[in-house]
Amino acid sequence: MKSVKKEVSFRRKLMTAVLSVTLPLIALLLFSNLYSTQAFNRKIADSNMRTMDYRAGRMEEQLDSVNDFLTGLTVSDDYRTLSGGEKTPLKAYLASYTLITQLKTALPAYGDVGAFFIYSAPSDAERDIFDDSISYAQKERLRAFVRNAVENNTYSYNMQWRHAEIGGKAYLFRFYGGRGTYLVAMVPLAALADVRYMQIDTDAVMLFSDKNNEPLTSVDFVEGNGINLNGDYENYFISGGKQRYMIVGRDLAGTDCRAILAVNESGYFGSLDGLQAALLVLSLLALVLIPVIQWRLTSSISKPVEGLRSVMEHIRAGNLEAKAEGKTNIREFNEVNETFNTMMTQIKDLKIESYEHEIETQKAELRYMQLQIRPHFFLNCLKSLYALAEAGKYDRIQKMILEISKHIRYIFTDSMELVPLSRELDHIENYIEMQRGSSQYPPVCRFDIDPRLRDLPIPPLSLQSFVENCVKHVYSPDYVLKIEVKAAVLRSGADTFADLTVTDNGGGFPEDVIAEINEPDSPLYAQNHVGINNVKKRLQLIYGDRALYAFFNRDMGERMGSVSEILIPIDLVMLHAAEDEPDGEEAFNG
Repeated sequence: MKSVKKEVSFRRKLMTAVLSVTLPLIALLLFSNLYSTQAFNRKIADSNMRTMDYRAGRMEEQLDSVNDFLTGLTVSDDYRTLSGGEKTPLKAYLASYTLITQLKTALPAYGDVGAFFIYSAPSDAERDIFDDSISYAQKERLRAFVRNAVENNTYSYNMQWRHAEIGGKAYLFRFYGGRGTYLVAMVPLAALADVRYMQIDTDAVMLFSDKNNEPLTSVDFVEGNGINLNGDYENYFISGGKQRYMIVGRDLAGTDCRAILAVNESGYFGSLDGLQAALLVLSLLALVLIPVIQWRLTSSISKPVEGLRSVMEHIRAGNLEAKAEGKTNIREFNEVNETFNTMMTQIKDLKIESYEHEIETQKAELRYMQLQIRPHFFLNCLKSLYALAEAGKYDRIQKMILEISKHIRYIFTDSMELVPLSRELDHIENYIEMQRGSSQYPPVCRFDIDPRLRDLPIPPLSLQSFVENCVKHVYSPDYVLKIEVKAAVLRSGADTFADLTVTDNGGGFPEDVIAEINEPDSPLYAQNHVGINNVKKRLQLIYGDRALYAFFNRDMGERMGSVSEILIPIDLVMLHAAEDEPDGEEAFNG
């Protein structure tokens, strides 16, 4: 016969646990010298950590100022001259001379910077400026390192500051630019590790390590004293051989290095006298009781509580099927589990009902929004047919009616679905073809499409609405309207987007219109800019805050041009699958 566990009151269990913990703590309070010693060491560690953090912060400010300075140079005309591969040697020479002059002037202002480099493969330009403390042989090694890194495309702007060991010394390098043209900054790590800037009463050594805790500077000091740099950098730790050191440190922001401070340490027990040491031993003996208490608490209270917490974590992650299971000998826990499971069943039923209502609401809103953008387009089609009838172009009328039927079929077939980008582009081509037959000066549309995005699902009429706006608001007999539709892959940090852009050469948006249509909370059913507001709302319903958009003007030479851009998040798995397919045409003209 299966035995049944006897249930007891949670209060009784709790009182037993409290007494088990309280009695040993009363004894431990008599030996508070251990706490005093730990508090003393903690204060020393906090002081060292504040000193370390202050110095690391100054280093980061210095590196950030170098970032800002060189970033500004990369957008200058001289840098663009070099990166563009200027065919005139004189212009390339003057551009590199101007840049190195600015770097030469800036070098003394950034005390920790040891060198600046300019390297441009397109313009065949190579210049540098070094601190006077660097030897000629080391300069040659540094030049060779930079030249090899650029030629092999080892570094990029997104990598920020990266360390390198050259000629037995460690340096930080920062590469700005790309495509063969770079501005490079170099900082000797030994210069950053100078403890003269730090107010520390005891012997201390400032050093740097990589993220694997291998020393980059003061290697002889670390190895000679038997210091192991693997430790808890969230707090502090003690390491060393005969001589012990308190180690504190933190990652240096914007680099792949960690700044570390090693301070001469007498140890936790160095300040204890004989009586304090004896009392400490007695305190440690009392600690033997703690594992027993912990075992009791774990089996009686902690495990049931942990089980309930684990179920809550699963529910928070979206698993509404998770249940609180497991019988205990504590009556209250069993009642809590049963009540919790009943409550979750009711919540799941209510949530399903809420989801179904929300889906129906969104479907109705999507359906109405897609219908909302159609009237003005059909009016335009009727006007075009009327113009063709007046001109007696009956063959073109027949062709245009077929094109209109394709358009109508596209709208009503896919009004509630996402469509491949290739189908949207076909639809745009059909629309441009209709404009050719009804206009004396028809627009020209060019497509520049990344082949990997051909099957990207997008809301129907997204890009076509922008193209139609170009034709509707920009058309002029004084010049040929040129429209460009572009789709490219854009990576931003850990996110990947499909960058969809429609550009024209028709004079650009008025400033008040740009301000209105870029407003996130612009009204959906506004009298003006219905198509643009419609696309924005559909993107919000489908993608939430992950979809982005921007409307602005761009200098097109003789006149400004309007740019309508949307960014749609895409799945890297889909993108990699598309990369494995045979490449199609990169661009074609409509």
